[in-house]
Amino acid sequence: MRHVKSALFVVIAVYLPAIAGLLAASAVSSSEFSPNEASAQAESEREKLVGTYQLIGRETKDANGTWQPTPDFNSIGYITYSDTGYMGVHVMPNDRTPFTGPQPTAQEAMVALQGYTAYYGPFGTDEDEDGKFVVHHRIGQINPGGEVDAKRFYDFESDRLILTPAAADGSKEQAARRVLWERLPEVPLSNEAKQFVGFRQLLYTDRYTEKEGRQVTHGQRNESRAGSYIIYTPTGHMMVHLMAREGRTPYDGATPTPEEALAAYRSFGGYFGRFTVHEGAVPPYIVHHQEGRPRPSVPTDAERLYQLDGVVLRLGGRPRMSDGENIGGHLYWEMLPARPE
Repeated sequence: MRHVKSALFVVIAVYLPAIAGLLAASAVSSSEFSPNEASAQAESEREKLVGTYQLIGRETKDANGTWQPTPDFNSIGYITYSDTGYMGVHVMPNDRTPFTGPQPTAQEAMVALQGYTAYYGPFGTDEDEDGKFVVHHRIGQINPGGEVDAKRFYDFESDRLILTPAAADGSKEQAARRVLWERLPEVPLSNEAKQFVGFRQLLYTDRYTEKEGRQVTHGQRNESRAGSYIIYTPTGHMMVHLMAREGRTPYDGATPTPEEALAAYRSFGGYFGRFTVHEGAVPPYIVHHQEGRPRPSVPTDAERLYQLDGVVLRLGGRPRMSDGENIGGHLYWEMLPARPE
């Protein structure tokens, strides 16, 4: 019996390290070769960000490293993240001075763009030693030479989202400012209105003329601003970014000269606010209730006739009469596909 026990001990002693090694290799293998699990984790982080948020404040660090509210904060704006992997933002100061004429002078354009932030594009989430962060991949922005991949560390406090722009070294510890947002609740939408919700990309625009109910001419496709975004959210908010595809020149310095600001203003348009759909009207139309835009003026309601055709949304203002003909135009927006994380 003593010999059997001794033999059993030898077997265990010999093979136990091998068994442990196999178990460890199995654990490593399941960790290294589980892309679905890694993807699910990333997607869950993306899901945490999904929503529309209203700007509620900014903070900066004092000499002791304590976050303090920015004095005289007076800005409005929204940021939105979709479950399909896209984002957009518009932010502007309140109490802006209107232009003196229909078009701004170079000096007026420079003043109008001060403190105005607007950009759009895909986003992705990741994590480093400083915490979890989101990267805004800006494919378009009001600043023609602004940062393309904007790294923002994110934290949640109840319904508040805190975005901390990474410092120059990419860290959170050395960051000097952060922006506070509050999540907005979703609102009841009609079945027709729900079809608007999502991120769409501009395909092209066109012009047309009608006489006595018949189309007389139809202009060629204009793709000069193709790739721009229009966004409708489940909270009843919307924003649009219309940017020229070519001819935008980065500023020579950190801030634009009056002439550079005027060029940037002319090549980027848009606005943000809420929307309501009037599907029972003939013809049906949607109203963009503007709360802000690059042009400093009293917010207005922009009425747009619409036609939904699958993933393509056609928008256009009501045609105007000129020399017995109706003259109008359309913008064609296509729903963007979901992006893999």
